Amino acid sequence: MPHTSKSNQGTTENTDIAPRTPRPQDDTVQPVRRIPGELGMWVFVFTDLMMFSAYFGAFMYERGNNLQEFSDGRSAMRTDFGLANTFLLLTASLLIALAVSAVRDSAVRPARGLLLGAGACGVAFVVNKGFEWSAEAAVGHTPQSSIFFQMYYVLTGIHLLHVVIAMVVIVLMWRLLRRVEGEPGSQQLQFLENGATFWHLTDALWIVLFTLFYLVR
Repeated sequence: MPHTSKSNQGTTENTDIAPRTPRPQDDTVQPVRRIPGELGMWVFVFTDLMMFSAYFGAFMYERGNNLQEFSDGRSAMRTDFGLANTFLLLTASLLIALAVSAVRDSAVRPARGLLLGAGACGVAFVVNKGFEWSAEAAVGHTPQSSIFFQMYYVLTGIHLLHVVIAMVVIVLMWRLLRRVEGEPGSQQLQFLENGATFWHLTDALWIVLFTLFYLVR
């Protein structure tokens, strides 16, 4: 009898253990992270950055050899023009980033409006740069007046060419979205990302130019 009671007690203890509930499997598909745009665009961006790095290095070299001339040139710069251009490019970059994000969410119509806003900022940048050049030339600050202004016109001119090309790309992006209904294809999205990457490149280059010509003393 004691043996039977101990056996029954063991049986009771075993039946009190709750079975383990298997954990539910997470079937959610995690999005694959990737670099936006194509590899070729990033190779171009890297190459362009290397080219401008050489220009920036030449600027610092000449500045080291002509400190007073560069100090006088920087003091003559119209910072209000530079700040306005910086605001325009940063605003355009924000609008383009929002446009690409909207396209990824299949919100094509809002994306077209955002691209138009970015293009308007680009036009305003070009017009403002023209006014700035005219104002500098009117007081005798020409490429022949000093090495500072020679480098100023050359580097900002090359950058302005980048902005004009980027504006053409924005027009192509806008025209592409006019033909897109609903979710864009992978190639269409890549083209939009390439265009956005190029615009962000012009933005980054301008930040360096603004620092060198308007801020560095």
